[in-house]
Amino acid sequence: MAQDQTNEKDQVLIARNNETGETGAVKGLKQDGTPDMAPSKSAKLSDLVVFNIHKNPLEAFLSNFVRQCKNPSMFSFFKVDADNVNSVGQVVEDALKDPEANKAMLSEAKVEVKATNRNSHAIDESRIDWQGLKDRWGIDRETLEKSGDLKEMLYNRKSRLVTITPTFAGEKYSLEARLSFREDVNGNIKVVPHFIRKEPNLDKEFNGVKFTDEDKQNLRTTGNLGRLADVVDKETGEVIPSFISIDRQTNEILSVPAKSVFVKDTIGQTKLDMGEINTLKSGKAIPDKEITDRNGKKYTVTLQVSADRRDVEFVPSYAYQKQAQSESNGQKKSTWLTQDGKIKPITKWAGVPMTEKQQADYVAGKTVVLDNMVDKDGKPCTVYLTFNMNKQRPTTSFKDPRQAESITPANESRTQMAVNNDGKTDEATKKIKEPLDRGQTGPKNESLQKKSKGRKM
Repeated sequence: MAQDQTNEKDQVLIARNNETGETGAVKGLKQDGTPDMAPSKSAKLSDLVVFNIHKNPLEAFLSNFVRQCKNPSMFSFFKVDADNVNSVGQVVEDALKDPEANKAMLSEAKVEVKATNRNSHAIDESRIDWQGLKDRWGIDRETLEKSGDLKEMLYNRKSRLVTITPTFAGEKYSLEARLSFREDVNGNIKVVPHFIRKEPNLDKEFNGVKFTDEDKQNLRTTGNLGRLADVVDKETGEVIPSFISIDRQTNEILSVPAKSVFVKDTIGQTKLDMGEINTLKSGKAIPDKEITDRNGKKYTVTLQVSADRRDVEFVPSYAYQKQAQSESNGQKKSTWLTQDGKIKPITKWAGVPMTEKQQADYVAGKTVVLDNMVDKDGKPCTVYLTFNMNKQRPTTSFKDPRQAESITPANESRTQMAVNNDGKTDEATKKIKEPLDRGQTGPKNESLQKKSKGRKM
């Protein structure tokens, strides 16, 4: 890369679409990974992505660009000092109208994307010894591909929890771990298993970082440190400002250099201002941020950089962390909960619309009385709907779960549903051929007599 690494001035990028000839100062990345640009002459510095070795490393931006963009070679990039973007930036844009004629002038400002980002491409799968991985760890390529974990691993991310069967001293063991690929000093691709720990050891020094009481509290509640820390590289001894987080599935403490994380200025359809971007770069969280996703849905979330994801994440709530822990124990993630662990709203049950009050009570975790339900024979019945947090799904009952177990409430639908839906009978109903009505527990004449007697005072 032609960039002078000793120049610590704030800089911005001028980008050129080599197919359309469009040029402009870079504001960020669009959803497809291509540069979002503005004319240099009129661009406001506050709207542009400003680069500095210590603030927002250019390498991280270009790495993210190559990873997202389908055809990164379609674009060329040129750097100019941020203070002169309106003047010098316009000169560069004018020169880019005929890049061949102005090649000599542009070469000093050009940024070589490929040379900068050779490590951001997918790992060459032909270098992986799949048979060796299967023999040693019991790792099957086809299984990883079907689950989508292989793609994550090939792009230097971790798989989800998978079961592996390593062999130690001639014995096979079945263990759960997240997997990642790493290149060793000889250029060989190795698999690194990240095994589940009982809990993170926050009292122990982590690569030169001693956690304060506040650090420990942050890591336990959010999974992220909440600040940048000076991490010592084990191999080189270099001190590197880094993000630190906990892998919520394995309880492993991990870090990623701050210069390797590019904070985008757009999440879904929501733009972040420079103050918010700098907050995230410092490791701090942005609470209660309203985000609109690509489909137009709105969420109120907490944003923070995760060293595990190497990106900005929606910080899970405590309920979601418990759910993630359940997943790490082999339980399936509930489809009835939102990403942050809240009960998903529903508008109907078994095809029957719910009132706004019933919908609100359901989301609040209350028991909803559905007295407009019908059994499979079309007869009206009453059903009690409640969200069971332990099972992480809604459950129904013909008995009101709000009543104490010692009290047997009058249940007008239990016999009806048992006979009509389940085909069960007792002495009082075995001779009845027609479907029972609500409240009917025997032949209609007998039921009417019992109700009449019951109303006498």
